Amino acid sequence: MLGQIERGESNPTVVTLWKIAGGLQVPFTTFIEGEPEPDVAVIPKNRQPVVEDDGGRYVVQSLFTIRSSEITELFRAVLQPHSRHAADAHGTNVREGIWVRQGVLKLELSDRVYELREGDSAHFAANVPHVYVNDHPQICEFVISLIYAPLDSIQAP
Repeated sequence: MLGQIERGESNPTVVTLWKIAGGLQVPFTTFIEGEPEPDVAVIPKNRQPVVEDDGGRYVVQSLFTIRSSEITELFRAVLQPHSRHAADAHGTNVREGIWVRQGVLKLELSDRVYELREGDSAHFAANVPHVYVNDHPQICEFVISLIYAPLDSIQAP
């Protein structure tokens, strides 16, 4: 797959980009953002990178990335009506936060399902696969925050 991407023969899906980012232990936005921003950065909507998956039924928009001792990424996600998107585990050093801006989102984590309505939020250790589900006739728009703990702060099991 990497060879096909390098040769311009294939475009990676969101899931493929997550796998590559996880394997390289770098933030997802490494692949979709340009040069690092100055101390203060205003990022117009038309300059926020967008990646589509599942035939355009799942769209992820990078709102901004903060680089510090802990890297934080913030994404705007849109899930079309009657759609679902499966996300792989992001690694042991990653926490994920979700805030629902519009619609109803079901979050499937392991064997549990959480229903989040407009304005609800949740956060969790993103070391497990998870699924975003919109089984309603309206779009669901939500914000995803990923916080990467420094690798040297992770304690061995």
